[in-house]
Formats: sequence, C-alpha cells, structure tokens
Amino acid sequence: MDPLAAQRLRNAASTPAPDEIGITRVFNAPRQLVWNAWTSPAMLVNWFGCAVFSTTHAEADVRVGGMWRVIMVAPTGEEFPAYGTYLEVREPELLRLSHHWEKTVADVNPARHSTEVTVEFFEVEGGTRMEFRQTGLASIASRDSHIGGWCDSFDALQQRLG
Repeated sequence: MDPLAAQRLRNAASTPAPDEIGITRVFNAPRQLVWNAWTSPAMLVNWFGCAVFSTTHAEADVRVGGMWRVIMVAPTGEEFPAYGTYLEVREPELLRLSHHWEKTVADVNPARHSTEVTVEFFEVEGGTRMEFRQTGLASIASRDSHIGGWCDSFDALQQRLG
C-alpha cells in the first residue's frame, strides 16, 4: 500500500462533498489530553501543520469570539500563517472555529477564504475518538490539499501524545 493510502486509512479521511472533508482518528490518549493539544499553544506548535512544515508560533484564546493563530514555516523558510475565531467551545467535547490563510498557500488555498472546522472528542476504550470536519473549502484541489495537511498533523499529534 502506498504511504498516502496508508495515511488516509489511519485517519479515516472522507470527502462527503466537494467543499468538505471529514477525518476520524482514534488517539491512544485521554480525551482531556487530546483537547489540551488543540487548545494549548505550547502543544499546538508540536503537531499542527503538514509534515514538511514546522510550526514556530501558536496563539489560542479559547473562548467564543477568541482568536487562534499559528505560523507554519516551509523548508524554504517561507511563513504561512493561519488564523481564525472560536465559534463554539464546550470543553472537552467540542471545538468549532473559523479557519483562514493569511496568504495563498500552494496556489490552491486562497488567502482569507473562510472555512469552518468542527472537532468533536469522544471517550472510547483505550483513548479518544476525534471526529474532524472542515467545510467551505474553495475547490477540490484545496480540499485534497487540506486532507494531506490534516492527516500529517494528526499523525504528528499521535506521536506527541505517545
């Protein structure tokens, strides 16, 4: 099996609509710890972003109306900031937030185009099942690019959670 196909299986990625992705992932970690990984800047910098990027900065004001922001850095040194607003917060079970790129990324993710991300966390035997959904993606190319980036991120998150 090719590595991309294996990655998508680990992350149970789906495309329910042309502008939407869904990813289910089970983490071998308690729900509160997975929640903290999404809401703590100190933890976000360790897993957020696709495999070839590093995340050098994260902010998270986790409350309805609060802002979040990360800066991902490509191997070339070019920065790709992403940001948004928390739309719904129910610790430790649900985060809903807007997602924007400050500038165009990979020629398929337009600057300041708004998408919505919903992340639900469920306790399961041996860990946490995370149900991730992103809607409003600008194109099929953008959708597919986000699948790869999020799957990379969730693989990195599992590694960090142990």
